[in-house]
Amino acid sequence: MLPEDVKSIFENDKYQMLIINSKYEMATNELNEQITKVNEIIKQYDDTAILAGEGPLMKDLVEISNHDFNSVNVVSIAIIFIIMILVLKSIGLPIILIIVIEFAIFINMGIPYYTNVSLPFVASIVIGTIQLGATIDYAILITTKYKENKKKKKDKKQAVTQALEDSISSIVVSGLCFFGATFGVGAYSKIEMIGSLCTLMSRGAIISMVTVITILPAFLLAFDKNRDLGDVP
Repeated sequence: MLPEDVKSIFENDKYQMLIINSKYEMATNELNEQITKVNEIIKQYDDTAILAGEGPLMKDLVEISNHDFNSVNVVSIAIIFIIMILVLKSIGLPIILIIVIEFAIFINMGIPYYTNVSLPFVASIVIGTIQLGATIDYAILITTKYKENKKKKKDKKQAVTQALEDSISSIVVSGLCFFGATFGVGAYSKIEMIGSLCTLMSRGAIISMVTVITILPAFLLAFDKNRDLGDVP
């Protein structure tokens, strides 16, 4: 019934195209499970067969982005860790600082789950690196001030209090500027990916600012054994 020129689009001596429709939405768990099952059925008949289309493409992108997130996260943490070792001349301090910022990133990425907000698949990669790189300075500033106060033979509680007094205004101003620069774009942009990323960055700035001001001093007090943290191995 089909003209030969139309039929040749779907079938020739080497290939045959089958079209499958699905009732599930793109990038949903139901569609991904369906794609996996269809792939299993296809491979039973032809190992060289390829399942293509928007659904399989989105599934591949999600899997690749998850792998890239782990790789990028490890590389960015390793590079910043090495830089902080050279700057702070300590191994213990960079670990504390990275833990504090990663905790802030964890909170930022967890909020969309509890608020039922869908994020672009690249959000985890972008936010993990930007928030770490942009807000680690807050932690470095307090830690540097703390070390300077300890060298002046101050008690560790006095040292951390003075470090907060000297640096809190700079941290708040920097965090609010970062928030203001990204929040407006997130609220105004009609492009979903740009809006989501800017919203995450603006919220991440505030979360990192609060985390560094409240949690980092407690970490410094807890892990400082009344000696200069610069000597911590």
